[in-house]
Amino acid sequence: RQLLKDVDALVDEVRLPGSDDSWLTLAEYGCKLLTAAYVWLFSGGVVHQDALALGGSRSVYAARFAQWSVAVPILVLITNKAFLESTPSILQRSAPSLVASFFYVWAAWLMEVTPTHWVRWPMMVLSLSGAVLVSIDQLKLASQHRTSQLFHLKFGMLSYQLLTFVLYASLFLAGRFGVMSSSSEQFVYAYLDASVKVFQGALLAMIRNREGAMEIHRWWMASAAMQRDLQELLDKAHVPIFSMALDGKITQWNSSMFKLTGLKSESVQCKNLVDLAATSCKEAIQAALRACVDASSAHAEANLVEVDIPTETASDQNLPAVRMLAMTFVPMNGKSGALEGITAIGQDLSDLANMRVVQERKAALMAMLSHEIRSPLHGMMGLTDAMLQMPSSKPLQRQL
Repeated sequence: RQLLKDVDALVDEVRLPGSDDSWLTLAEYGCKLLTAAYVWLFSGGVVHQDALALGGSRSVYAARFAQWSVAVPILVLITNKAFLESTPSILQRSAPSLVASFFYVWAAWLMEVTPTHWVRWPMMVLSLSGAVLVSIDQLKLASQHRTSQLFHLKFGMLSYQLLTFVLYASLFLAGRFGVMSSSSEQFVYAYLDASVKVFQGALLAMIRNREGAMEIHRWWMASAAMQRDLQELLDKAHVPIFSMALDGKITQWNSSMFKLTGLKSESVQCKNLVDLAATSCKEAIQAALRACVDASSAHAEANLVEVDIPTETASDQNLPAVRMLAMTFVPMNGKSGALEGITAIGQDLSDLANMRVVQERKAALMAMLSHEIRSPLHGMMGLTDAMLQMPSSKPLQRQL
């Protein structure tokens, strides 16, 4: 995102995941780590007894339910976040499921620690109903976004989460009805917390990486298309355009340059512009190239140069001997921001040059005519005046 800001790109158009996914996953991992540390350091912490369980009394660890009441809503939020994009819509859409998942976990804890059956069974129904409602809500959310990108991967993550919750519910009920021992139940819970649930965060990371790769590919394709369009525009433009490397060697020569000079692109490739130009403008071209190269990429400015190129009259007899072009040398930066080349864009001044030559010839002709006509006239006027002064010219005075 910072790189895009540096080149003045529209960052809001780039759909890349932020750090929210990482923070949610770290919060889930941290919650499990703190619970494990608390149970180990304090020998289980706060422990109640499930006196109504079939097969005898069983230990109920409050720390595990506290961890579930935080981890389960986080897992639900992580899955919902895969389908939704903006943070406000995620929280607004997921709020009912988050609240329901928090309360159905504590309803399960209350079912275990209560000493009466009339509280135990309603709490069990409430807990299982809450889990079912949260699952249905997530499935509805997935169906609403079934046309989203990578839907099959996102739905696979949701399916994995639902299967995980079903596995936890099955173990929970198996313990309550005495199908498995208390120690085995706690061992399986610890193993699942450390492996199965953690894998859901890894699934989201894989989905985000795939989305990021697809977004980068989309922008790469867009930039490649823009580059092709630019190259085609430069080639077919009705103004003379050519590109050069920093050493002045030509790398691109558009069709207008060929029409003006008769020089084909293949014949000028890798040739130095100075070698193609007329002697009168070689120094100006070299000075402009040095100015572009010596300037830093951040402060490089365009330079206007007059470029006279002898034409290839063999390809077109109507071409003038020399084509006069007014070219603007524009520094071009590469992907890293460093100066990589120079593009010259300009216009043909040959017609203006021809008009200047015509004006010069006209002025020379007028000067010559003025000199050649005025001198004889002065002589004739002087001779006529002298003849008028002679007495013998009186009969011819009228004619003179």
